[in-house]
Amino acid sequence: MEELDNEIKKLLKSKKLVRIYEKLISDIEVKNLIKYANTVAIKRMGLNDHGETHSKIATRDALHILNLLSAKIKPNIIKEKIGSFEDVKLAIMLSAYLHDIGISIERDNHEIFSVILAQPIIRRFLYRYYGDNEKKIISILPIVLEGITCHMANFEPSSVEAGIVSIADGCDMTKGRARIPFNLGGRDIHEYSAMAIDEVSIKKGKEKPVDIIIRMSSAAGVFQVEDILLTKLNNSGLKKYVRVVSIVNERGNVYRDIY
Repeated sequence: MEELDNEIKKLLKSKKLVRIYEKLISDIEVKNLIKYANTVAIKRMGLNDHGETHSKIATRDALHILNLLSAKIKPNIIKEKIGSFEDVKLAIMLSAYLHDIGISIERDNHEIFSVILAQPIIRRFLYRYYGDNEKKIISILPIVLEGITCHMANFEPSSVEAGIVSIADGCDMTKGRARIPFNLGGRDIHEYSAMAIDEVSIKKGKEKPVDIIIRMSSAAGVFQVEDILLTKLNNSGLKKYVRVVSIVNERGNVYRDIY
């Protein structure tokens, strides 16, 4: 977990953003909402991990994708002259970290419940970052909330920031995420599929700005790629900037699919 925190801090770069991140992950309300959401997800419903580790992986991957895309496309906060690249990082960090807290209330349509629970938390952190700059707070808040609202691909994002958060959420699908529910007896297609995925890496691409490379031990992992990641990518508005490559190594035979 410390290594994951360090990766996020390195991507944030700014000391001010790093301080906000440290306050966010140690905030009592945030910690307990994420912990309880994960209890509901794993123990009640037998779902994959939706806890602190998932929140941090989604945050790291969103910031990484942002960096790779930034040379090709302007985030809306910059394009619409709302703020700087640091403001974009702040918005994406808050969206990605808080996107699943609504599962503490209900799994179905949980993104709506996440927005309800997250709004006062986001306001607290925006005030901490921007002081009494109400105009900035009012401008950034909807973009953070849009990232949360659109992460399940039930709503179509209109901002680059929200599309990035959705793709990053879909990238967390390795077997580590499914191990706890699998060991507790979870045996649905999501668990079987996730257990087949060994590694997801996000890299600078040659044909497109972003390559997402998924390595799996069996073809069962294809369900996770097509049903989760590609659904979110296709809905994100950023499909033309991202190439997905799945590599299956099954019984010594290697298969490669490019999306």
